[in-house]
Amino acid sequence: MKRCAALAVSLVAMVGVVSCGGGGDDVVSAPAGPSAEGYYAGSLVVTAFPAQPGNPPLPNTSTSFQMLVLESGQFWTIYGTPTLGRLDVEGFAQGTGTSNGSLFIAGNVRYFSQNPATTAVASASYNASAKSISGTITDSSTTATFNSAPLTAPAYNYASAAALSSVQNNWTVTGVFGDLYDLVVLADGTFSGTPAAAPPNPATCPFTGRFVPNTSGKNVFSVSITNGVPGCAVDVQGLTTTGIAFVSPVTGGSQLTFATVDTGRTRGAVLTGIR
Repeated sequence: MKRCAALAVSLVAMVGVVSCGGGGDDVVSAPAGPSAEGYYAGSLVVTAFPAQPGNPPLPNTSTSFQMLVLESGQFWTIYGTPTLGRLDVEGFAQGTGTSNGSLFIAGNVRYFSQNPATTAVASASYNASAKSISGTITDSSTTATFNSAPLTAPAYNYASAAALSSVQNNWTVTGVFGDLYDLVVLADGTFSGTPAAAPPNPATCPFTGRFVPNTSGKNVFSVSITNGVPGCAVDVQGLTTTGIAFVSPVTGGSQLTFATVDTGRTRGAVLTGIR
């Protein structure tokens, strides 16, 4: 996947996102074993096809990915570059797939690779007991090949219950354009984000939202974000997006990652922060 053409909860430049579900077109043989549900992380390699007229390839620096497959088959693949034990996120892909015990496929996928988002297909083989997965996400101009690696301590535990205490407090979160926000999360999971004062900072759009532990009891939060009015572009003022969030251990602390999309599947954002 190429570096996102637009991102950040500033949503000032929010454009084409990933599909928010769907997957009804995905056909796999009847489930014959455990699903692909779980958390995976590892390496990412992108191969670009020849550029199409008027659509030159964008530069890519992503080399790592994190992937959450939920119990519904909905998946979120977040990609970026590892830096000092954390993942500097550059974008994400999302859709809904089907498992058959060893194969996971999704035909209704879009991902941030350029503006607007492109439609893609995903195919992966997995081993549920070994918690491993490998596969590709392909659109008309690129193939992203991902391979998970064994998780080592400290490692994110998908099977444990999400706790609001893990997100409560203050964070500094950033989007892929370097837009910085001061994020304040209260004990009930409600939060507010304001553009950080540290210059230079392209962020201008404040937002509010809430983290809610996943009802499945897994270590994932449902998240909703609503843009403010002052400072936000007119077309995104008051816009609400929804998605997922999780907190993963990194060297010396924790990383908060959350990604959201709007109901029209045309806008979305991803933000991360270290504490």
